[in-house]
This record gives sequence, structure tokens and C-alpha cells, in this order.
Amino acid sequence: MRFRPIHGILAIVLCVVIGMIAELALAGRLGKNGFERVSPGADHQVSIDVAKLAPLEVRFFRFLNSANQEVKFFVGRDAGGTIQVAFDASEVCFKTKRGFKAQGEWVVCRKCDKSFRLAGVNHGHGGCEPVQLAHRVEGDKVLIAEQDVLGGWRYFR
Repeated sequence: MRFRPIHGILAIVLCVVIGMIAELALAGRLGKNGFERVSPGADHQVSIDVAKLAPLEVRFFRFLNSANQEVKFFVGRDAGGTIQVAFDASEVCFKTKRGFKAQGEWVVCRKCDKSFRLAGVNHGHGGCEPVQLAHRVEGDKVLIAEQDVLGGWRYFR
């Protein structure tokens, strides 16, 4: 069998597709794995139980409302026990839709690999830091208003 130009083109396309799949798999973003789905209650609040959230543990969430608006965010407990909440996006890197990953006391941007202390998430200053999400803690629950979650929808559409 002779090698023809179409064979070269098909080989290149195959390599590109395999590379894209590998990148998604390494980023841990194939499917919706790693995200817990949450929706607002009748009171238009998202309620998350954090009683079992250990220090330096981070959980990722997918908010989906009845209008099919999806927003991703995370809730973590820093080493001092303070609850930290932010969108799974930054002002700089949100267009790539890669978000962050948790590594001990750090959250790391999946695009540019910059690291930020989990303890500083509630005090985000812009740039590549996770965008903070307004919330309140009542007992063992984190409460987030639906309108506050939807305030970050622009990062995910």
C-alpha cells in the first residue's frame, strides 16, 4: 500500500484528537466527575452541609437552576477552620473553562499553574485568583443566595 496525502492528513487529525482527549483526562474534566450537583431551594438559597468538611479539604459543585444556567464553584475549609468559597474560575483564565484543582493548602489554576493559598480565597484580589463568592455560614451549613451564584454565570457560558 502506498502512502498518500490523505493518509498523512488522517494521521494528523488522529494525533490531535488523541491529544485533546489526553489533556481532558489529565485535567480530570472528562464528564462531570468531581463535581456535586446543587440547586437552589424554594427560598432561592443553595445550602451545603459542611459538618464533615475536614481542614484543607475542598469540594467542587455544579449549580444548575431551572433555566439551565450552570455555574461551578468550590467550598473548602482552610487549616484554621474557616470556610472559603469561590467560583471555579478566575478573571484571567475563565475563557479556557479549566478552573482550579486542590492540592493541600493550595488551589492551583489548571491553565497557568499558579497557586493560591486556600486561606486567602475569601479575600480574592482578581487576576488569576479564584473569584470569591458571597456566602454566609450558619452552624454546619454554607448558604449562598441564588442571585450571588448567578452573578458568576458569565464565567461559564
